[in-house]
Amino acid sequence: MKKSIFYTVIMSSLIFVACSKTDTAPAPPPPPDPCLGVTITPVASVTHTTTGLTQGTVTVSSPIGSGITYSINGINFQASVNFYNLGAGNYTLTVKDSSGCSGTSPVVIKGYGPTFFQVRTLINGYCGPCHLNGTVNGGKNFDVDSDVVNSWDRIKARAVDGIPTFMPEGGQLTALDKQKIVDWINAGHQITN
Repeated sequence: MKKSIFYTVIMSSLIFVACSKTDTAPAPPPPPDPCLGVTITPVASVTHTTTGLTQGTVTVSSPIGSGITYSINGINFQASVNFYNLGAGNYTLTVKDSSGCSGTSPVVIKGYGPTFFQVRTLINGYCGPCHLNGTVNGGKNFDVDSDVVNSWDRIKARAVDGIPTFMPEGGQLTALDKQKIVDWINAGHQITN
């Protein structure tokens, strides 16, 4: 009697396992990707810094608008298009929209020597209409730092000595600004000075 009960239990278990139903309905399709076909290309301007200091800035100019956030480390996002107090180095600017779509661009903040930083600041402030952003007047364009370094003597002649005439157009530099150029030249007129 004990044997038949035991066989019946085993047989019932096997039939249950063999006859159990599994759900074969297909899984629902994944939701559509909201970023499919979306391209975000960050555009920003930078100001450089003196080596060892944190004077650099990044300002995003595109895209901007409601619901867009910005990061320079891919972790901390903010609504402001401005990043301040940055040291020299390589950064990755990430722009993310309200759907979570994002794009990145590399950003480099250069570390200049202290006297070159002052001269570069002067050039960016006074020479823009004639010698920056692709403009080449008098055969000089100062978009690239090496062009500033290679033109040290021309910068001194025009901005400090007034030979053949003073630059920038519209008025001479102040004595203090002229001294910044002289100090850079006397230090060796390099980017690292």
